[in-house]
Amino acid sequence: MSPQARKAKKEAAALPLGAALMSEAVIPIWGRQLAAIQHSVQGGTVELLSSVASILGLQDQLSAELKNLPPDSPATRALQQLNEEFQQQCEQALRALQFSDRVVQMIDILYQDTERFCQQLPGMAQATAADAQAWLDALETRYTTDEQRQFHRGEDTKPAQDNVEFF
Repeated sequence: MSPQARKAKKEAAALPLGAALMSEAVIPIWGRQLAAIQHSVQGGTVELLSSVASILGLQDQLSAELKNLPPDSPATRALQQLNEEFQQQCEQALRALQFSDRVVQMIDILYQDTERFCQQLPGMAQATAADAQAWLDALETRYTTDEQRQFHRGEDTKPAQDNVEFF
């Protein structure tokens, strides 16, 4: 059990039964979602940095070729090949950039839910297991990706690598 989960459980014990039930049901979901977001950001950052480094390397090569390029020479073909590689790296960088849109949206969903939870917590003293499930069901409907829904349910999943979805 993580330190945050232990703290939440301890604090939940001091709450009325319904509020404790709601806290124990909802807070672990928030933790899983935030961990998934962190993983997505780290993976996206590594991919983006790698792409940028590749693009910069290709730009250096292109500059060197341009300085030495006689007209109608085999160097022209080399330049065309570098241009194609440059284009591929640019496309990869665009795919990597999608992670920021995705993360912003994931964080916003959880932020709105935590705000709603905090506002409604004082009235949760008589909450039941059905109330907790209804809350979680409503939260799950706000997710925009299958990955979020799988993390919500506690299922292990790997983030999609090749799907470009701009939000």
